[in-house]
This record gives sequence, C-alpha cells and structure tokens, in this order.
Amino acid sequence: MAYERFANGGLSSLDSAVASDDVALTVKSAVGFPATGNFRIIVESEIMLVTGVLGKTFTVARAQEGTTAASHDSGVAVFHALTAGALAQRDVEQFAAGVITDRDAAGQPGRLYLPAGGMVSQDDGAVWNMLPLSRMKSPTSSGFTWVNQGTASVTDTHGMMVLTTPSVSSGESLRCLVKTAPTTPYTVTVCILPQSPTYTTSSTCAQFGVCWRENSSGKLLTYGWGMGSYPLYFSYDQWTNYATLSANQFQYATPPFAPFWIRMSDDGVNRLVEIAGSDGVSFVPVHTVQSRATFLTADQIGVFANSWKSANGIPRVISFLHWEEA
Repeated sequence: MAYERFANGGLSSLDSAVASDDVALTVKSAVGFPATGNFRIIVESEIMLVTGVLGKTFTVARAQEGTTAASHDSGVAVFHALTAGALAQRDVEQFAAGVITDRDAAGQPGRLYLPAGGMVSQDDGAVWNMLPLSRMKSPTSSGFTWVNQGTASVTDTHGMMVLTTPSVSSGESLRCLVKTAPTTPYTVTVCILPQSPTYTTSSTCAQFGVCWRENSSGKLLTYGWGMGSYPLYFSYDQWTNYATLSANQFQYATPPFAPFWIRMSDDGVNRLVEIAGSDGVSFVPVHTVQSRATFLTADQIGVFANSWKSANGIPRVISFLHWEEA
C-alpha cells in the first residue's frame, strides 16, 4: 500500500513544459520532496498526486481535488503541498485495513493496521508490533429471534451482543438466539467472552456456544464450552428440544483461553465445526466432517447459553464480540 508522504522544503520548478495530458513531469531539483509516492504538488492552480519518483521525474495523477488539468510552461514553480485531500487520506491511513501482505513497511509511528484476519498491529517507527486485539465484526441482536427466552435478555452494548440468562434450580434449559441460516456454502465465525463457565449439571453439556437448529422439529446441535466436575471442556451435544438432551457426542478438555473462537461451516453436503485459540487465527476441527443431515437438517444458526445452575445461582452473562458470515 502506498501511503501519503510528507517532507519539508519541497520547492522546485519544471525542467520542461508539461501538456495537459502528460502523466509525468521533470523538476530541476527533487531535493526536499519525498523520495517515493504518494504526495501532493501544486503547479500553478492544478493539484497533482505524485505516485512515483525516479530521480527528478515524477509520475503524476492529474487534476486532483477538483482542479483542472492544464498545460504548464518550463520554469513554472512546483510546490510540495499539504492539501485537504492529503489530510483526509492521512486520516484514512492511520487506521489502514487489508491483508497482512499489503501492509506498508514500518516507519510512521502511531499507525494502526487492521488485518482481515489476525491481530491488530501498530507501527512504532521501526517495526509493526502486534497488539492483544483482533479485528471484530460487532454482532447486533436485531437479526436474531428467541427460542425459550423466559426471563433471559439480550443487550447491544459497547460493540457486543450480551446475553444474560437466569439460573434455574434443575433441568437443562437452553436460551437461544437464532436466525435463518445463510444459503450454502457458508461459514460463520463467532468470538465469545463468558463471565464464567462454572456451573453444575448432571449431563456435562456446554454452558455457552453456537448452535444449529431445525425449525420444524425444534431439534438443536450445540457446540461450546462448560465446566462442571471437570476442567474446562468443549462439548458437542444433540438436543430433542431446548430442554431435552438427546445425547452427548463428545467432550474433551481444552486450555482456558479467552476469548473463545468457533467457526461453523455448511457446504451444502457436509458440515464442520472448528475452534481456535484466543488469536482467532489458527482454527482446528473438533470433529470429522459429517453429513449436514446428521440428527437434523439445520435451517437456523445461532448462539446459546444454558441456564442450569450457574455458580452461586447468579445469572450467566455471555458476551458475543464477533459474528461474521461468509
């Protein structure tokens, strides 16, 4: 990416005349101008964007910021200028986004780079330092509907969708927020930050996570995390409905990383669920590929929290930081 460049003392003159359609010009001296593009110059009343520098020759984009391309005589002054367009572009570039391979070389302290996937990084003037932040797509509750809401609630706050569920004394009770599944093939990536995964349950099923649902039957497949008499574990479970567990398919211990990243995919034939560490980058499957008709054929996707006995009877609070459909 070619960032806007700035320098002091950029003042020269044209070494030869320039026609109105020329895309290069030569100055008598390039001293004081940035060594590479992009930067702005003013030649008479025309603003040009210099996109490349080769010695004293500038490659230019003509007629910038509402000015008009015109012919200019040899000897006319050429100024390196700070314009409204340069300032606006600088604002954009302080928070550049894209893929890591398109990131500019470090050298302008304070810039942030928000990659399409991975960790946000900051330019310290010499290198790009990774920050303990990932680029998030904030979910909102407006696209979801409740299944078994009861006294549960959802709030959109601080860029998060926060699900709060009551603690019930007995029996599983999933509080779900679901929406129509995208057209296959699709992948949904979710980032979750729980208040606490601790809870008591007789069936050792997940406390929070994501779900597939078959609207006609009410069946659910849940994938998520919980903790009972075991360390923190990941669980995949089949539900006849939001209160009736049909089967635990598997549970296994996982490191206590936060936030929790999970990705669910359906290619129209098979489905797959993957989880990642807190970087949200290195996803690994939690099961082998299975038919999309196993146990149910999902036409809804969503998130859930289980109300069954949270620690000390306090409500369970689950914050969903990221929801991305691709």
